[in-house]
Amino acid sequence: MEIQEIKQRLPILKVLSHYNLKPDKNNRLCCPFHPDKMPSFQVYPETGTWTCFSSNCSAGSGDQVDFIMRKEGITKHLAILKAQELMGETGEPGPQKAKPAPEKKPIKELPEERTAILTEAFTHFARSLNKRPENAIKYLESRKLDYKRLSIGFDAGTLHKTKETTLGQKQFYLQAGLLKPDKFGRENSYYTRFNGCIVFPLLDRSKNIVSMYGRHTEKQEHHYLEGDHRGLYPGYPEAETTRLILTEAVIDAATLLQLSEITKDFAILALYGTNGFTEDHRKAITELNNLKEVILFFDGDQAGEEAVKSIAGELKQISEKLLITVVGTPEGEDINSLAQGHESEIFSHLLESRKPFLFSIEDFSVENKKVQGSTVINLPEHQKTGSLKVKPDCLVYGTERLQITLWGGIDIHCVNRLRVTLHIKLKSNEYASFRDTADLYSNSQSDRLIKQAAEKLETSSTIVSEAITGLTKELEIYRSGKREEKRKGEQVKEQQGKDLFNRDQMQAAKDFLNQSTLTENTYKLFGSLGLIGEQDNATLLFFIFLTRFFKNPLHAIVMGSTGSGKTYLLQGVAAAVPRQHIHVTTSLSENTLYYTPQDFLKHKILLQEDLDGAYSALLPLRELMSNQSISRFSTKTNSRTGDSKQVYLHVEGPVCVAGATTKDKIYEDNANRSFLLQIEENPRHEAEVLEYQGKIAAGLVSTKKYEGSINLLKACQLLIEPMEVIIPFAPKLELPPHVFKKMRTKNHYLTLIKAVTLWNQHQRKRSTDREGNIFLISTLDDVEWANYLCRDALLRKSDELGGKTRNFFESLKELIKEWNVKTFYAKEIRRHYRMHPMELQRRLNELEARGLLRCVSRSNKPGNEYEIMIWDDYEQLRSGIDIMGTILDNLKKDEKEPSH
Repeated sequence: MEIQEIKQRLPILKVLSHYNLKPDKNNRLCCPFHPDKMPSFQVYPETGTWTCFSSNCSAGSGDQVDFIMRKEGITKHLAILKAQELMGETGEPGPQKAKPAPEKKPIKELPEERTAILTEAFTHFARSLNKRPENAIKYLESRKLDYKRLSIGFDAGTLHKTKETTLGQKQFYLQAGLLKPDKFGRENSYYTRFNGCIVFPLLDRSKNIVSMYGRHTEKQEHHYLEGDHRGLYPGYPEAETTRLILTEAVIDAATLLQLSEITKDFAILALYGTNGFTEDHRKAITELNNLKEVILFFDGDQAGEEAVKSIAGELKQISEKLLITVVGTPEGEDINSLAQGHESEIFSHLLESRKPFLFSIEDFSVENKKVQGSTVINLPEHQKTGSLKVKPDCLVYGTERLQITLWGGIDIHCVNRLRVTLHIKLKSNEYASFRDTADLYSNSQSDRLIKQAAEKLETSSTIVSEAITGLTKELEIYRSGKREEKRKGEQVKEQQGKDLFNRDQMQAAKDFLNQSTLTENTYKLFGSLGLIGEQDNATLLFFIFLTRFFKNPLHAIVMGSTGSGKTYLLQGVAAAVPRQHIHVTTSLSENTLYYTPQDFLKHKILLQEDLDGAYSALLPLRELMSNQSISRFSTKTNSRTGDSKQVYLHVEGPVCVAGATTKDKIYEDNANRSFLLQIEENPRHEAEVLEYQGKIAAGLVSTKKYEGSINLLKACQLLIEPMEVIIPFAPKLELPPHVFKKMRTKNHYLTLIKAVTLWNQHQRKRSTDREGNIFLISTLDDVEWANYLCRDALLRKSDELGGKTRNFFESLKELIKEWNVKTFYAKEIRRHYRMHPMELQRRLNELEARGLLRCVSRSNKPGNEYEIMIWDDYEQLRSGIDIMGTILDNLKKDEKEPSH
């Protein structure tokens, strides 16, 4: 028999199996010809060859005969005879040739026998779980799986150890794959395949168990019976199914099966991993004549995203009319992890938010399939010169005679060139190969590539030319598909970055905006959002954010000590703003501001959570707050000529800027352009916050009600129509006499009144000028609410003391009254407030310098003795604020007089 015939008829895998060698899924194994810890022995089943890539091995490469010759240590002639023996044939007669023994045929297993065996085994597993083994119950509880509601079992490793199990039954278990022979070769010694696993039954159309799936309770492992996946979990869907959920794993399907609100509306079917869409799945879905929609509910990771594309392609082949939707699983989560960390309502919410799947390559007549873990792109008939496989690190293109590997893929962004790194091999001789890098859009480079490859491979240049031409066409289609996929992905991402609401939610928002007591109801709504003790500040901040619709919006800085809740207040109010209207950042540089895309900031909120993160950008940020635009010249160098030119950078608003800080003095220039919101810091407020935190931990706070209020405020803002506002009585409005920087502060005050009017635009009168511009008319109710909300902010702007110093001084007054003393020592105050000595000294020195304290005596031993000189300075400031109320009362009287 010729060697070539042996190579064709004797698979290399059969040779390896004869020597008890089995490659892994990548056709690799440890080399049998030298000590090998890492698999370096590569098998090529298609060509019947093998190669050892280790530098410590002299075996090199070979075929079936070469392997037998090296393994047996015999001559090539004897190796050929051995190969014939493995094929079941006899070579030339000779004294050394023995007649091969007849092959033992295994007992054929009938389908009904296998079903009976598996059913008997699963019954044993279910009984084992009913005994409540500690490790199994603990695992199920951690996974939020109720074994009383699910059909599951546990393999405790005792399947073959019961007294009732006969030797014949063990053989049946062994034959079905439920048992494995002892690793050390001991006779009549076995171990179970699913030992230590929670076991799920996989059913056929008749609801018989045809296979099993196991999930280990202590290791990150899952197991199936050997062979192709058979059966489905939890079983074939009912014939009347109209909506079907596909999950990535069996344990995810089991999680959903426990939720009656899901199972009453949807059928559930588990895949066996991201590549686990089997022929059984295809048949089951094909037979569902009433099926309208398939929902892909996969893991929130890259593998899950790729699986969505793959399975969607499979489903489209089944039916073009089938609606395919995708559930947006949060990043890093899966169905079971969501069940562990959230209430069951999250699944209803995610299913309601599912979106149709967008096919990215269908416009280019390209059909996606999965073949051995690779994506194959099939061309139309007139272009079928080969097939393109997409792998993680390369693209592989094959024709009848050549195989071309493109390492690193191609650049999908640049369409004016097609630069590739090629590895071309002859299929008939894998050792004949050619490597080069070329631009396939360059005629000279393509001609050189074809000529040199043909010479090196000793083949016709026509064959190489046809392969390169076909490759170029497929790469163009592949690149076009990827670009379209990216474009649609960006559109989807952009949509996901927006808050969208259904018709009922928008109608509820309209009804809310039409209420006569809208401002009061808004104020109450912020009182229910968990911003304990900060209802006034939160409502004021909300109206400041609302001024983003004006040409000159307001700005806000929240001040307070570390851990007082500054960022919590900012984030709480920002959560009530539509995502498309706000940009939140923790760090901001000067260049970032100047290179902002056009309209990126226009009518938006720029929220800097801590102003320390924008220290280098304070100057442009300050100018942006004042002028609503910034500009500068920058030098740009031409990379080809080296010439430099001036580039004018210009960024426009209007933009509302907000941030938080503990350093009010450092950011004084920015603070002058903003409303200053001081966080409440006193023992009573602290106790209220701690009490609320306890309620959250105890589950006494309804997150559903919170989300409803947040969504209501967001939807209302989407309905607001930007308009100019007129305040008819603005000339009569005055600020308190002690307010610093009155011109800027007066403008802030009037803009706040306009914001309240804009929010109440459905209740306010409108006027039109000669040009047709529509204006809203403010009312005294708007002024009253603005006075109430900005009272504390104006008080801060009237106070010569900073926020922290004022809080300290007022607290000191109350303490001295409580002690009923006239003078006090600094040491006593430090001990009571537990303040740092340097901080206390700074506060006392500032108060003394401003004449609010007097040092009665100075002594190092008992400490300095102080006396409070002015007790009513803050009350005088408060009384100055009352002028705003007096003016409002007079305006109300004037409004009533014409009616008499």
